[in-house]
Amino acid sequence: MKYIVLDLEMNGVPKDNKEAFESSHMEIIEIGAVALDEDYREIDSFLTYVKPRFNEIIEPRYEEMTGISTAMVKDAPGFEVAFEQFFRWCIDLDKEYEIITWSSNDELQIRHEMKQKKYQMSNEVKQFMNGWKDFQKIMGEMLGLERVLSLEKAIELMGLDFQGRQHDALNDARNTAEIYAVVFDDKRDKEALNRVKEALHPKTEGASLGELFDFSQFVQS
Repeated sequence: MKYIVLDLEMNGVPKDNKEAFESSHMEIIEIGAVALDEDYREIDSFLTYVKPRFNEIIEPRYEEMTGISTAMVKDAPGFEVAFEQFFRWCIDLDKEYEIITWSSNDELQIRHEMKQKKYQMSNEVKQFMNGWKDFQKIMGEMLGLERVLSLEKAIELMGLDFQGRQHDALNDARNTAEIYAVVFDDKRDKEALNRVKEALHPKTEGASLGELFDFSQFVQS
């Protein structure tokens, strides 16, 4: 069994392109992933830029956020080719694997973009797209949270250092993989996970969580 942790970065679709915008407000511009073995150790990685079809200019706010410029995606493969490369990389790793993302947004973006670009899924791809794990949701349920934690805040609450630049697909995938290993690897020290539990469910008597913590610091808006 291999664990494949995926992250995407995106650019906006112009509203005046109504047909494309209705299918998906965004287009993928970077796919990053890491593969973990049965002991949750990284054994391989995948990274590609993706050339957007409906807005070839990377908008300034997304360039600032991701560090990805128009020049960097100019000669990159389009969505269909980039997705096929990622798909082939995954199935070549092992016959058994799980796809893990931080939130369901990545899976939904791929599905929306398939519709937007009229990508025809083979039976093999249809099977591949089933059963992806939303780790953000899983972790929230484990901790009994009513609202979701951002990746950055989960790392922070665990007392870990975010590795690399945020909103870089490969870096985000690696940091998600680190949290995944902390949570699910029985051989790992659970101190980091316990710090999150203690922060969100303090044992202090006579005080509510709302009185003890400003949850706006810890959650996505």
